[in-house]
Formats: sequence, C-alpha cells, structure tokens
Amino acid sequence: MQLGFQSLRLSIAQRGQALPEMLIAFPLAVIMVMGVVQIALLYRGKATVNNATFLAARSGSLNHGYTENMENVFWSRMVALGHISPEARGNATTIGLFGNPDEANLLASKKALAISHSYKPVEVIWPTREVFDYFAISVKDLEPCSGSGCPFSKYGGGFKPAQKKIFEIPVDNLDARDSSLHVIDGRKINLLDANLLSIRTRYCYQLEVPVANFIIWRTLRVINSENTDWLKCEGMRGVFGRDHYFIPVVGRSVIRMQTGFRCEGDGENGVNCKNL
Repeated sequence: MQLGFQSLRLSIAQRGQALPEMLIAFPLAVIMVMGVVQIALLYRGKATVNNATFLAARSGSLNHGYTENMENVFWSRMVALGHISPEARGNATTIGLFGNPDEANLLASKKALAISHSYKPVEVIWPTREVFDYFAISVKDLEPCSGSGCPFSKYGGGFKPAQKKIFEIPVDNLDARDSSLHVIDGRKINLLDANLLSIRTRYCYQLEVPVANFIIWRTLRVINSENTDWLKCEGMRGVFGRDHYFIPVVGRSVIRMQTGFRCEGDGENGVNCKNL
C-alpha cells in the first residue's frame, strides 16, 4: 500500500515538472518554426532576384549594355515582392496592382518600388573600363529614315547611317575579325571574351516574419556591418522605419552581347560612361 502512495506522489511530481519544461521549450519551438518560415520566404526572394537578374542581363545584351534598360527590367520583376515604402504606396501600387494587374498599375508599382529603393541595383562587372578602351571602335550608328532619304528603301530598309559616330565593342562579323588573344590588365582576352556581359544586382530584401526577422538580421549584422551592400540596406530602415529589417540579396548573370557594348551617356567620346 505504501508503495502505491509513493508511486502516486512520484507521478504527480513528474506532471508538475513537465509544466515548466513545456514553458521553456514551447517559445523556442515557436521561434524555430518562425525561423524556418522566414528562411523559406527568403529563398523565394532569392529566386525572384535571380530571375530578375537574368532578364535584366538579357535586356542589357539587346540594348548596348545600358544600365537604365536593365534597371527598368529589374524593378518590374521585383514588384512581385511588394517592398514599397508607405510614402510611395497607394491603391495603384498595391491593391490595385494585384487586383487588376494591367500595364498602368505595373508601371506605377515599378516607379514606386524604385523610389522606395534609392540605391543603384545593377552593376556591370564585365566588360571593364580597360577592356572597353582596348576593343571599342568608332562606328556610325543607324537612324530611322523614310522615302527617298533611305538608301535601301527599295529593299524595304527603314534605316540609314547617322552622321555622328559612336564607340562600341563590335559584335558583327566576328568570324572575320581578329580573334587573337591580347593581354589586358594581366589577363589574356580576345574579342569574343569582350562581347560577354556580366552583371551583378543588389536588392534589399525585407525580412517579414516577426521575431525571426530581428534574430536573423541581428546575427548577420554582426558579420557584415562593414559590407557595402549591407550599408546600402541599412539606409532602408530610415525610409520604412526602425522596426523593419533589410538584408542584401545579390544576383549575378552572364550573357553574350547581341548588340555592341557602348558607353552609356557619352557614346561619341566613350569617356564618361554610366555603365563602366
């Protein structure tokens, strides 16, 4: 009988001990689940950045490597994440977009997103300034024409050589051009190498899950406090509020140029280039 009472007292004591253990373990389990959810959302954000980076590089390859074209494409794809500041937010850029995703709402959202993220999102890694200076040649651009002003109008041509010349890395008739290697900045490079476009993109991704966002942001901040990308994203908290946490997500893409790479903003002289 005494043994039975001892077993009963032991069972009650064990049940009493389980309560504080649960109180300790439950918050930790909740935080772990929230962390998993945040990492899954971050993975979605990284996939969105990678897709936007590829499409931006493709646009650059078709538009002489101009960063303005690439940034327009990049922002239009990043609208999907909807990280728009309260000051730039409105029906046309949030509810209006997802309720009626027409071109006008998309353009308004892209503009609002670019205003919210005031840093430069696209950087041209290749070609470098040295590569451009070595391979770029002066050529006559084409301009639209009509009627007798078109030298090839009888063949259906709607363009003629422009009066001004512009510097670009040639992309046409590559099989007939010099393909030998040249030492530039310590690397052996030929014209085919010079016709590659490599870009790097930066996007300040907003961590969204409560508690987990602060823990992840604080942990990464200790490691990356002096990183340039991180410092750019630190400024986003001044726009969105100190209770918002941003981390940089970087994308890279390499593609072959389909048009000659040109100096953006100073094509005639090839000196003051916004994309180099």
